[in-house]
Amino acid sequence: MAENRAGRILFLAQTPPPHHGQSAIAARMRAVFEADAGRIVDKRWRGGAQSNEDVGRRSLSKLLAFLALLLDLSRLWLSGRRYEIAYLGLAPWAHTALRDALLAFVAKRLATRTWVHVHGDGLEDLVTATGLRGSLARLGLSGTELITITDGVARSARRLGLFSRVLPLANMALDPGAPEVSRGLPLKVAFLGNLDARKGVLDFVDCVAELGANRLDVEAVIIGGPTAQLSVEDVQTRAAERGLPASRLTVTGWVSETRKTTLLADADVFLYLSQHDLAPVALIEAMAHGCAPIVLDIGGLAEMVGPKLRDTVLPVGDRNAIRAAATSRIRGYLDHPDQLVWDKARARERYLATFSPDIFRASVLGHLAVDNRLAAAPATVSHLAGLSP
Repeated sequence: MAENRAGRILFLAQTPPPHHGQSAIAARMRAVFEADAGRIVDKRWRGGAQSNEDVGRRSLSKLLAFLALLLDLSRLWLSGRRYEIAYLGLAPWAHTALRDALLAFVAKRLATRTWVHVHGDGLEDLVTATGLRGSLARLGLSGTELITITDGVARSARRLGLFSRVLPLANMALDPGAPEVSRGLPLKVAFLGNLDARKGVLDFVDCVAELGANRLDVEAVIIGGPTAQLSVEDVQTRAAERGLPASRLTVTGWVSETRKTTLLADADVFLYLSQHDLAPVALIEAMAHGCAPIVLDIGGLAEMVGPKLRDTVLPVGDRNAIRAAATSRIRGYLDHPDQLVWDKARARERYLATFSPDIFRASVLGHLAVDNRLAAAPATVSHLAGLSP
């Protein structure tokens, strides 16, 4: 006979370390489950990266650890252990997507409800793909409840008809408190994120170097640890090659949460030229500190900053065009400091209205409270049978 599943959550997601957006949000989910919802959380996770430098790397040790996790879950099933909810993450664009779909398939056997928290673009491409990849993805994800972090992903998920529910849930960041008013010159520009060229860190260096070459009074900081793609030394070398003195750009490497908060609180502008994001937590943290955002129109970033800051969202183009648009925007803040003050206030306002801990907590608790009897009939793989080979 199955053990009583009420109040139990099977937590199949990685929390820091390593520290990145997905693991940070998973940690927040666990905190709400335990502290606010009063659930018993049974965390079982193996097979993930051990450090930020290890993210994205395939290895035999990861494979063996994941197989051990599947064996562990099989033992739970055979023993009769059951759960109210199984919670796991999914990065549709990553090579781990099929691993996560397989985990969802197993989780459905152990829990009344299976929540799949989707991070990153590529959901529709994943589940509509022909061949074995698409078939396995549909098999694993059909009938699960999809947690979506942008309205665009939610709309796409509903069109697919594969999921029993779509649960909108914006990402969040802790509230550092009301920021100070603008401090005057030098204008301070920040980047926050693990060092990865796809996230625009080298473009950030180039923009700051161009501002310096034009003798504009700007100081910059790059807050983030090394990855398999870039080291701190790599970024510093790029800055030196662009003629940017260390007095105008600080590359911190990994910092504590306290230090990160201090650096963001000292910034005026958050320049984030990533072309590899859906709804980055880094942007939310910056807006929480009242940093005026400058971002590219990718993923859900325009949705995140909201209509009042739409002019801070730059079109995607070649790198020269992006750099020119970004430096022009920053020059505009130097020429019109009142606009900077206005954009900083709107960023903080947007954070409080959309991404605060209270809103996140209320959303999770609301999704937990949904009566299972009101759920639509779970989709089946046959719903998308026309897409199978």
